[in-house]
Amino acid sequence: MKIVVIGGSGLIGTKLVNNLRQLGHEAVAASLM
Repeated sequence: MKIVVIGGSGLIGTKLVNNLRQLGHEAVAASLM
């Protein structure tokens, strides 16, 4: 599954993206500035 994580560059988002990738998902971290 392709997933975009808003706020993915923060502490929780980084861990979430890594966990999703380990589960076989295509996760991308997005950051709104």
